[in-house]
Amino acid sequence: MKKLAKLSVLLLVGVLVFTGCSDKNDKKLDNDSEKGSSVQENKDEKKLVCKKTGQVTTGVEADLLYEVTYSGSYVNKVHTVEKLKSDSEEYLNQYKTLVEEGYKNYKDLKYYDYNVEVKDGVLTSTVDIDYSKIDTDKMIEIDSDNAALIKNGKIKIEDMKTLYQQVGATCED
Repeated sequence: MKKLAKLSVLLLVGVLVFTGCSDKNDKKLDNDSEKGSSVQENKDEKKLVCKKTGQVTTGVEADLLYEVTYSGSYVNKVHTVEKLKSDSEEYLNQYKTLVEEGYKNYKDLKYYDYNVEVKDGVLTSTVDIDYSKIDTDKMIEIDSDNAALIKNGKIKIEDMKTLYQQVGATCED
């Protein structure tokens, strides 16, 4: 059972690291103003929302939300909120350590913001990635597995949707 729990955790960590998300709205505003762009959304942009809820392992409930903003066939931004609820603070703190370890190499990468916290029996991991501005070559340099989705500096929306569906998320445009 412990092996299954660790496998579930590692799978979620992999999705988190690549598609992460954060509530750092101030940073998003700063990043937009650096480029001189409007804070308003591009009217050509669409949003894909993928969700998954349920039991990850015995005594651990997950509530996962992935919001992907895209134009045409390509991803612009990803916002992810993943929550794990457990009565075991020890489990949540171990998972927090795993997630932080997965994110550490992205710490100084501009346009990749994340936050992980444990509070009141819930681990919340948030990640924001602005693929329209991020250095995708640097992402691949940090982790060569990123090359599976990043092609010519871009990610196709269908590839991102498939990734979320592979972890059991239900997606709606």
